[in-house]
Amino acid sequence: MPRQPVVDFNTRTICPVKYPYPRSFLRLILLGNVFVALPLLLAIAYGAISIERLTETSQTMIRDAALAARLGNELPEDLVSMDRTLRQYEVLRDESLLDDYAVLRNEWRKNTQQYADISLLSALSDRLQGVLGEEASAFDAFRTKGLPSPDLRHVLADLRTRCRQVAVDGAATVDLEVSRFRAQAIELRQRLFLAQAVGLLAMVLFMGFGRELLTRVFGRFERAVMTLGEGKLEQEIEIDGPADMRRMGRRLDWLRLRLLALEEQRTFVLRHVSHELKTPLAALREGSSLLTEGAAGSLTGAQAKIVGIMRNNALRLQTLIDGLLKLQQAGYAGGTMETVAMRFDELIQQVVATHQLAARNKRLVFSGTLAPLTVSGGREELTTVVDNLVSNAIKYSPEGGTVTLNLVRQERMAVLAVTDQGPGVPAVDRQRIFEPFFRSAGTRAVAGVGLGLAIAKEFTVAHGGTLELADEAGGAHFCVSLPIRGRKK
Repeated sequence: MPRQPVVDFNTRTICPVKYPYPRSFLRLILLGNVFVALPLLLAIAYGAISIERLTETSQTMIRDAALAARLGNELPEDLVSMDRTLRQYEVLRDESLLDDYAVLRNEWRKNTQQYADISLLSALSDRLQGVLGEEASAFDAFRTKGLPSPDLRHVLADLRTRCRQVAVDGAATVDLEVSRFRAQAIELRQRLFLAQAVGLLAMVLFMGFGRELLTRVFGRFERAVMTLGEGKLEQEIEIDGPADMRRMGRRLDWLRLRLLALEEQRTFVLRHVSHELKTPLAALREGSSLLTEGAAGSLTGAQAKIVGIMRNNALRLQTLIDGLLKLQQAGYAGGTMETVAMRFDELIQQVVATHQLAARNKRLVFSGTLAPLTVSGGREELTTVVDNLVSNAIKYSPEGGTVTLNLVRQERMAVLAVTDQGPGVPAVDRQRIFEPFFRSAGTRAVAGVGLGLAIAKEFTVAHGGTLELADEAGGAHFCVSLPIRGRKK
């Protein structure tokens, strides 16, 4: 008996990881969520910072515009008040009026300097500094040199005109800055929309990448499970991904090796038991044949009947053993059979010819058309498939019935349909009709062991094809589909 393979999880060599996966699947999910949310968070942060800056700029602009509007109106008015005070001084010669003039002058100069310091009107600062310089020179001359007040009043009148022009230019500058601010706001809105679009696009791309990554990880796991389910135990299972997924892959490969060992044990036991049964079975058949032929003397009627029962059961047991061996062979046909190119229609005709005697005994008629199609596969295996279907059709067909065989090409598949006029397969049995040893309730009266369809199914799948029971009333309708170019290796 073959030994079971032993796998040591601590010493088994692991192939290098192709991608820098996190150490666990949970970390992979969390990292994926972070990458998906990061573009939107960056877009939101960019929008918040931009809006904050725009708000600060708008507040500064509103404050400077309001101050410029107020001072632009007050500067000429202050000069008018200063001129009125000088006129009063010329008439009254009251020194207190000069003190009033000094107060008005200080207020005007303070407002002028404040007007010049407005950042929004920085282009007008030199002009206002010039106005302040001229006024200071005229006032110093008035105070120190005793110039007549009309000269100072003339300077004030000129400054009043210039201040009014500065106020007009300041208003125009404010309007221009407001227009620029509006254009910046529109541009910022467009940038925010673009940032949102880029963030959403990046999020979608990260989601797609994450989905592809998860699909790849789960796809490997699913393929590994499907490989085990399909009985393909020769291929080593290796799952790439986080550490816990790789660990699960090692467990699955251990399960594969365990199943492979169990399958080898089953095959060994089946072959050994079959071999051990064939020898006494052959002796039993030979003995029953000798008794039937009278080698030990003539038999009575009861004795002949008992011998016949023994012989028939020996034959039935021989058929069962051969079927089990054939089923076991079909399970491994995918990796052991030798494929050759053959005319499928000619193979079908040869199988039909071998059943002509059985069909003639039941007065059956073969009908249908066989298209000349070439397939690649094992000749013995495909012969077994067709033979099982044709023999079933003959076995379950009524006396004088018709067995129809049609071979056609459907795209890149050769499709053989075998139809009889027997009792068919009940709906409740259709799902289990290809299981080993299963026999439908309506067919148990006919001799058989229930292995023919299971063997045909296994051989068909080994060729990369399908064997199905068509849903058709009246008789059984089986369809075999095989690739025109044969099984891909």
